[in-house]
Amino acid sequence: MTVAELIAKREPEWRELEDLVRELDKPVFRRRVDPDTIARFLQLYRAVCSDLALSKSYNLPYDTVGRLNVLVRKAYGSLYRTTQRPNRSFWSVVLFEAPRWIITDSAFLFSFFLFWGVFLTCQLWAQIDPNFAPDLVGNGMLERLEDMYSDEFDGNVIDSFPSTFAYISHNAGIGLKCFVFGALGVIPGLWVLVSNASFLGACFGYMLGDVCPTTASMNFWEFTRAHGPFELTAIVLAAGAGLRIGWGFVSTGGYGRVEALRRAGVKASPMLFMGLLFFCFAAALEAFVSPNSMEWLSDYGATSYQVKLAIHWISVFLLCFYFLGLGGLSIYRKYKGEALESAMRRFLHDSFSLELPPNWTFQVGVSPASSVPYDRKKEPNSR
Repeated sequence: MTVAELIAKREPEWRELEDLVRELDKPVFRRRVDPDTIARFLQLYRAVCSDLALSKSYNLPYDTVGRLNVLVRKAYGSLYRTTQRPNRSFWSVVLFEAPRWIITDSAFLFSFFLFWGVFLTCQLWAQIDPNFAPDLVGNGMLERLEDMYSDEFDGNVIDSFPSTFAYISHNAGIGLKCFVFGALGVIPGLWVLVSNASFLGACFGYMLGDVCPTTASMNFWEFTRAHGPFELTAIVLAAGAGLRIGWGFVSTGGYGRVEALRRAGVKASPMLFMGLLFFCFAAALEAFVSPNSMEWLSDYGATSYQVKLAIHWISVFLLCFYFLGLGGLSIYRKYKGEALESAMRRFLHDSFSLELPPNWTFQVGVSPASSVPYDRKKEPNSR
């Protein structure tokens, strides 16, 4: 039996053990394990240990030996680990695990691309077509926006304290509406998300267009700069949390309806928590920074618009760093030490329940049938 034939023969059992290890690594409330599964796990674990011990005599390639080492190590950890998981601090969960859970959740990704796609489309359309925003939003609403931002800012810190709680209440109401409608059903949640995105996009497009008076347009742009990133991101998070629960009610994944909703609630909790936190950040900026004229900055040669613009880009950087930087670091730490193919397979399975074809490979230009281990002893003599 050749090495390629041996690997092809043992491959199904190796993949089966990898699936069992992933199942055993899940939290207790998500794990579906019976005594027959445990017995099969022990049988496969002994077989893989034997394959690793005989890998040198089998003349297995280095990447296969490395894969068996990782598999045996993980299976050993799943078999002999303590039943009590180590306590994780609150900040460890918020800074590392929460962003990974959020950016790998299909409900959040769907809400993110849907909201920003509709928002940017309506904003661009409102700037191009002067009749789009009045037809969608109404002339009365647009006139109120023009009147609201026609005067210069006169906000001060003393008046901002009661305004903070008012903004928190208003922002939380928007997030609660997106969450509740999404949890009640997928279709109502999508309707609320699209309606908010189209309304906000049309208002932004009208206020930044040529039809709006210049003073109101500049004041509107300055007012929304500082708190906009956190507020709009919080809306997406609240909508994603609601859609996660609503989809858990529609698609149970083989569980009972109550169990499926409970699991969906666990997945939605990081999005809901971070959405409420971002709403509070946005409310504080909207009360203390956005309406403040900051006349004292003239002594230093700066303007309030420059400060609010800097806060805007700092907020965008912090959001990107939190979700992509810390979330990507958490993903790297979770799958560190695995081969690229096995890490990608497990990432897609754990995050999106996607299974790659068995013959799928990362080797560009090399078919699975031709990926035979290289044997130096059979190299032809070139002399």
